Amino acid sequence: MISGVNRGSWWSLVSAGGGYASGRRAAGEMRLLAALIQPGDVVWDVGAHHGYVTLCASRRVGEGGRVHAFEPSRRNRALLERHVRWNHCRNVSVHPFALSVRDGEERLGGGRTSKSLALGQGTEVVAVRAANTLVRQGVSAPPSFLKIDVEGAEADVLAGIMDVLPREARLFIEIHTSACDKRCCELLSGAGFHLCVSTGLKTRREGGRRYSNPDLYCVGPDYRYRERDFALLEAAGF
Repeated sequence: MISGVNRGSWWSLVSAGGGYASGRRAAGEMRLLAALIQPGDVVWDVGAHHGYVTLCASRRVGEGGRVHAFEPSRRNRALLERHVRWNHCRNVSVHPFALSVRDGEERLGGGRTSKSLALGQGTEVVAVRAANTLVRQGVSAPPSFLKIDVEGAEADVLAGIMDVLPREARLFIEIHTSACDKRCCELLSGAGFHLCVSTGLKTRREGGRRYSNPDLYCVGPDYRYRERDFALLEAAGF
């Protein structure tokens, strides 16, 4: 990539469009994400696609941190694994699961692009896991930073992890529907998390146009740097 937070990283030509290879894709949001992720974090990239956020998180957490990238689509995961391998991201683990509220299998597909695949659509059968299960089985430590972008299934991911989500965790969530907006806020507020609602989500709630950027940032009740993070969000125009 020639610019942005992943500058200097290797990236496939087949996935170069949309600003990925140039580093211009969601440049402001990616700079904000890089500022929020800290060295030593355990990052879960849920809906990792081809690894754009995964590569950024790998750099930010450093040798003392860990990144767990979850991507159920076989085709997407092949490119994700290629990018992790090409860039020697030894602190990244790739998992072939869709995260939800239960363990089992589900169809995945639909959408017009590889970024818009959703559970319950299409013909590819993928493994589904509740995050609680993965933590209790020792597949991963609980996340200190959780990024979710799963095309409308955000609340199911949260419902499957709330029992083991640390009270100092932070979450960066793209909200796709009004129903998910309401349920995510209920789950997180009920657990004592502090929510920062983006301008885009506020506009959507008021009936304005839909924004495609991540819309909700949340910090746990025991997180010590809430004021610092919220100041970063404000300065970035979140």
